[in-house]
Amino acid sequence: MKRFLGKCLIFLLILSVIFLPMGIGLDPYNIFHWNNIRNNGVEPNKGYVKMMNILRNPDKYDSYLFGSSRAGFFDVSKMNDGHYYDMAYSEGTPGEHLQNLKDMLSRGVKIKNVTMGVDDISYFVDPDFHKDQLYRKPFPWSGSLTDKAGFYLSYLDLITLSQSVEVIMKHKNTDPFYGKRLLETGTENLSIKTDFHYEKTDATWSDYYYPREEGLDEIREIVELCRENDINLRVFTNPLNGYTYQKDIANGYIIFLKKLAAVTPYWNFSGFNDVTLDMTNYYETSHFSPAVADSIIDRIYNDKVDKELLKQGYGMYVTEENVDELTDILYAQAVNFDLPVDTYPDTINKPEE
Repeated sequence: MKRFLGKCLIFLLILSVIFLPMGIGLDPYNIFHWNNIRNNGVEPNKGYVKMMNILRNPDKYDSYLFGSSRAGFFDVSKMNDGHYYDMAYSEGTPGEHLQNLKDMLSRGVKIKNVTMGVDDISYFVDPDFHKDQLYRKPFPWSGSLTDKAGFYLSYLDLITLSQSVEVIMKHKNTDPFYGKRLLETGTENLSIKTDFHYEKTDATWSDYYYPREEGLDEIREIVELCRENDINLRVFTNPLNGYTYQKDIANGYIIFLKKLAAVTPYWNFSGFNDVTLDMTNYYETSHFSPAVADSIIDRIYNDKVDKELLKQGYGMYVTEENVDELTDILYAQAVNFDLPVDTYPDTINKPEE
């Protein structure tokens, strides 16, 4: 028995001496090198990186833009009532934003403004799914030492590291300012031109998307948290690409927009309109261009909006009192395209395979 335990101890020692440094050195998700980001072809855990950046620099910013990765293409320097940092990350949900805000406030970060983009992800994605996705895995900032150790150990898995090596070896870094930008503004590369491929028009959708009322509750908690801490909160809906929006409204997205008005006023940019149906405004069926983001900033911060777009619901300021006006517009647009609405063919009524 002693011999067996001795062998186990030696084996663990070898693992720690050889594989631990290798895992930390390779660090495909930039967990251990969050302040020295390497553009290696593996998407970093941006939620972790950005929170570390803020908590280590609590006085650098006073305002924050939250949202899914779609909110990553905003020129935050144009948001003119504070020093903004873009907190957008892949499939960021209201529940995760809520926890981020709580952790920031508990650690003394002063927050003047929060602007938050919501969309189908806010309604359809349970943040629990991200616990097993390394580039989305939330760090337990308020968790126990064991919780935190478990987080870091999950990035030292040998299978994960070996799979990452192949990606890293093939990757060519064409964006030398990637890491600096991520830590300075939090935005994506705003100089990338859109190049929509019309042979790839499938909706951006995952098999775990499902209508989730808790998303509205989490937004409500964010509203209350901001009110309690005298934070100026703005909410807007992302201009979802027409191909993706088509699937969204079939699965209840307009109902989400109606219920959202009872939680908080918001600026709407969703719908079938001259922006969301123009594919030159998109990189693919998910992410919109900086030019579209500029139009959102113009509406929210400078009260500028195209009157024709406003008639289509784009840029409409929505409250409980006028939300029916918006939903009438959105339903009429769907009817015009002869599309099913709120039939839930991909979620509640999804046929069994």
